[in-house]
Amino acid sequence: MRWFFLLLVGVSTHSFGQVAMGDFLQAAFNEPALKSFQAQQEFLSSKKVYRLAPIQRLEFRTESNQLDRTRQDYALRINPANPWEMKYTNRYFKTYQELLQLDRDRTLKESLLVRYEVIISWVYYQELLTLRAEDKKATENLLGIMEGQRFSTFFDAEDYVELKLDQVEKSIELEETRFEADNERSRVEALFPGARTQSIDWLEPLITVDRISRVVDSLMQTEPRSGETAYREMQVDLAASEWNLEKSNINVGFLQTEYQPWRLDQGQRPWSISLGVTIPIFNPNKGDMAQRKLEMLEAQGEADAARQQQQANRQLSREKLQSLVSRYHEIQSLTDELNIGKLATTVQQIQDSNPGAVVRVQSNQIQLKILAARLKREIHLAYLEFLSYSELLQQQPLINYLTSSLKPVTAE
Repeated sequence: MRWFFLLLVGVSTHSFGQVAMGDFLQAAFNEPALKSFQAQQEFLSSKKVYRLAPIQRLEFRTESNQLDRTRQDYALRINPANPWEMKYTNRYFKTYQELLQLDRDRTLKESLLVRYEVIISWVYYQELLTLRAEDKKATENLLGIMEGQRFSTFFDAEDYVELKLDQVEKSIELEETRFEADNERSRVEALFPGARTQSIDWLEPLITVDRISRVVDSLMQTEPRSGETAYREMQVDLAASEWNLEKSNINVGFLQTEYQPWRLDQGQRPWSISLGVTIPIFNPNKGDMAQRKLEMLEAQGEADAARQQQQANRQLSREKLQSLVSRYHEIQSLTDELNIGKLATTVQQIQDSNPGAVVRVQSNQIQLKILAARLKREIHLAYLEFLSYSELLQQQPLINYLTSSLKPVTAE
């Protein structure tokens, strides 16, 4: 029974002790900024909080007629709300709600962008750690070969000293890479506190370079979504609503009923009604309207600029990606040409060959792999940049664009 319990604990630890990529991305919805947008949306979901009442002001008035205590007048004055102001107030807050939703999507995109970058950097430094360790090991192997050749014609004291210095340099590079990897883990823990007590496992490798090229080529055939552009255009609509609201912010008039009880003694009716209507020849809100007009023109300019920038940046990010992919394939070709197994066979067939030559070639091959890993990281970041300009990261349901299958983001 005891062994069964320990086995169950081990299985639970393995199942629930890892931070999966889906969990990490899904946690973007828990950002405080997104919760703030949700709270605002819930507040504005009830029209009662902003809908104007039909009556703007209700006043009770009294007047001492000719300062005679027996001749007191009483009046009830009603100022009705401006119907155009009521209409534009409702329109303003509806537009504001739509703007909140678009702003929430922008914030979600930025949050997801940061998390995608952290995933890419984490995978890169894990790969770099492995390559740095292999590079250091290759240098140590070459040192061992040279030490064994101290009394042969292959031994060169200057090469030996230089290799010793290389060993120190490789050790420093390995420690620096470990430091960077620790920093990336700190970034993961800052964005996902549960990672402090769990291992980080993205469960599957990142999308391949060739797959990225195919995905980008396919997406370029479609029109980009209008996330940032739609937000800027909605700001224009909001500024227009504010302008209309300022224009209609005029008192339309009043309705007043008056009661004069002292007229009963004179055999007259004590009730009277008065009505006033505002003639909007002069608008006291011209200064505020001018300010709103300037805001509207500024918002329109920002919307036009956002539309142009999206198209230009999307094209530039694709060209950057194509350039990086081309360089990556060149490095891969060079790496493949350095066939260590074939080279070792050739060296063995050569009489009086130096066995250290194979190790040197292996070290150069590792340097090419390190360069390829850096290029692969830049390709993933450029791919992410392209997706951001295409406004696809925040598209619902969320897609994990770092997986070759482009599967939906779900908590795993």
